[in-house]
Amino acid sequence: MDQLRPELAAILHEIERALDAKLYYVAIAVALSVPDVCACLECDPDKPIWGTVDKYTAWCDANLRFASLEGADLARLRGGVLHQGHFGHPKSKFNRVIFLGPESPIKAHDVIMTVTDDVSFGGMSAMDLRLAGRILHLDVLRFCQTIIDGAKNWILAKTGDPFVERNLANLVRYRPDGLPPFSYGVPTIA
Repeated sequence: MDQLRPELAAILHEIERALDAKLYYVAIAVALSVPDVCACLECDPDKPIWGTVDKYTAWCDANLRFASLEGADLARLRGGVLHQGHFGHPKSKFNRVIFLGPESPIKAHDVIMTVTDDVSFGGMSAMDLRLAGRILHLDVLRFCQTIIDGAKNWILAKTGDPFVERNLANLVRYRPDGLPPFSYGVPTIA
């Protein structure tokens, strides 16, 4: 990440550190916020706006490549994770989204499994387990890395963009020496 702008690199590095610490929910939540951040960095800083589902979806469709997920799916996943603490959304095309940790013996990423009512797991029916339907399996490391890579490629492509350049200075990040003139020599998140 040495060639990246340090402002965005700091956020991406925090995702990697969360993954290293096995803080997978934190890593997923921050990774899902990255498209919002990047989409808003492209906006005119003299006319500040809030991120929208349309901006988020468009950024994801332009910068991320998943076999089973489109920008709208990622926006719904983001909304569920950041606003309700789960991976579901009433408009999701998946009945369930499951993230697999690297410790899992199951190695699947970006794979849809379709479970019907006549399938059983350990004597319990799929309906009993509330799994009937389409289940999306995602590898947490590969999912987060896809978003990190998309953001890296995007920021490199935006080098010299006047809106992005001006907006980067305002990104929230850890500032070990403070944020003058508001704080000096005091570790600050600002």
